[in-house]
Amino acid sequence: MKHARRPAVQRYHDRVAGRYDDIYDDAYWAWHDRLTWEHIRAHLPRNLAGRTLDLGCGTGKWGMRLLESGFHVTFVDISADMLDQARARIADSPLARRAEFVHADLMDLTALPEHAFDFAVAMGEPIGCADSPAAALGQIRRALTPGATLVATFDNRLACVDHYVEHESVDALAELLRNGRTRWLTRDRGEQFTVHTWTPAQLRNLLEKCGFEVIDLIGKTVLPMRRFREKLSDARAARRYMQIEKGLHRLEAALGRCAHLQAAARVRVSHA
Repeated sequence: MKHARRPAVQRYHDRVAGRYDDIYDDAYWAWHDRLTWEHIRAHLPRNLAGRTLDLGCGTGKWGMRLLESGFHVTFVDISADMLDQARARIADSPLARRAEFVHADLMDLTALPEHAFDFAVAMGEPIGCADSPAAALGQIRRALTPGATLVATFDNRLACVDHYVEHESVDALAELLRNGRTRWLTRDRGEQFTVHTWTPAQLRNLLEKCGFEVIDLIGKTVLPMRRFREKLSDARAARRYMQIEKGLHRLEAALGRCAHLQAAARVRVSHA
């Protein structure tokens, strides 16, 4: 693997690996994770013998859920320090015998066997952080079996508009809307990397062009609970907000409110 391809994204994630889970440890993120997992779980393969991928695995949160569901999981990340955190998460667990770890960039997944995996997750927008999201999707498709499902999150271009109006020039806003590229806003400029964004229609088009069939698309989140996370400290209220959210997050008209888009897409089967 050529680590020089994306040094900024690698440096950033190496630096924050040891405290990454703490950043996302409160009532809002617990609620958000339940929403995320319910959508993933609906698309899991029925055959537990199948192999699965956690792409851009970070500290291994979603790969751990897959292990607990009975699958064999290959954890993949560009950050060696993140992979160390994922290993440590399961080191003393009997689940470890069904886990393996691969240090790789989504732009080069040749370390993985071809057409060997029946399911993949790519959470936390790793595809949008690749040099070429289309090329990364091609690498993912190569690793998946025909008919396999990818569940992945992507940054919603429309969710960036408020930031650009408040903090950037009108020309920068126009450029964002034209090409969809923004930057990860960490203080260290050496750790700032390009993040690709899409509207819902553009995301569907990207996945279709890359050989996937979109079977489900939700927004996260329609309700502005990140700004009102204190309302989620009450378990009953959190359940009610979840019920309402799930009634909204597939509505096309509601997707523009969401910071992220979560797509389930199936590898198209060729009948040639």
